Amino acid sequence: MPVPKNDNVLVGFGYKDDAGVYKITGDTCLIQTVDFFTPVVDDPYTFGQIAAANALSDIYAMGGKPLTALNIACFPIKEIEKEVFNRILLGGLDKINESGAALLGGHSIDDKELKYGLSVTGVCNINEIYSNQGARPGDTLYLTKSLGTGFVVSAICTDFLSADSLNEASLSMSKLNKKASELAVSLKLPNAITDITGFGLIGHLSEMMIASSASCEINLKSLPIINGVIELIKKGINPAGTKRNRKYFSKYVRVHKGLDDNLILLAFGAETSGGLAISVPESKSEALELAFKNAGEPLFKIGNVKQKEVKDGALVYLV
Repeated sequence: MPVPKNDNVLVGFGYKDDAGVYKITGDTCLIQTVDFFTPVVDDPYTFGQIAAANALSDIYAMGGKPLTALNIACFPIKEIEKEVFNRILLGGLDKINESGAALLGGHSIDDKELKYGLSVTGVCNINEIYSNQGARPGDTLYLTKSLGTGFVVSAICTDFLSADSLNEASLSMSKLNKKASELAVSLKLPNAITDITGFGLIGHLSEMMIASSASCEINLKSLPIINGVIELIKKGINPAGTKRNRKYFSKYVRVHKGLDDNLILLAFGAETSGGLAISVPESKSEALELAFKNAGEPLFKIGNVKQKEVKDGALVYLV
């Protein structure tokens, strides 16, 4: 599309970043994002929490603070009891309140397929915008949540999924990335941040490397995994989103011989409300690890950023 240039747009959609950033005055910038989807779990309240946490995550991925939220509600009002809709909205509201943002209202329509999410506006300082464009060779890459939510969601209607795996995935998906973002930003340690959602770990890291003109090396055995997910993969659970990710992003990936294909599939896996991927200079990595440890927040070292090899053309090396 022919998008007019606007000097106040500091982060647009040129590099497929998590949210847009617009300078409004002085050092103050607005961050805007929108996200909604169909139910990923059976419990309405938990679904509302997850959908809201997923939308709010884009603000945290930019290093910002959520200010306001608007509900997006597409509900089949004649087919489902109103209490279900009430529980979804309550779950969303509880996460909005936890984030410190204000719910201003929203918009609803009668739709044959249930969908829910948020439009969120946040704020950040112009000198503290953490886009996906700043990763530098020598950086250490970290992840703040375990992987595998997409496989758990796809297994809900099967006999393969254990209650423990579903519970762990639900808690992960509904957890805000607020604390992780605040810890990293307050110390001014990262070079780049992105959150891991539908394009999976490989997809979102590919976008970060494209935006940063770099490549990265990921140690598959270091990836944090939700309990039971590898067993689900071995039993043939392979979400459509994961298949699309592997088909599209494989051109950017080089795989070391002898790696476990189950772990490779996990890395391509579509995630819902995943954690933050944080790129930090190696000299600051110890400070980041200590800050997360002291705060009781999970942090997993998964790889490092490298120089982009022009001849090879790869963005993500799996080792």
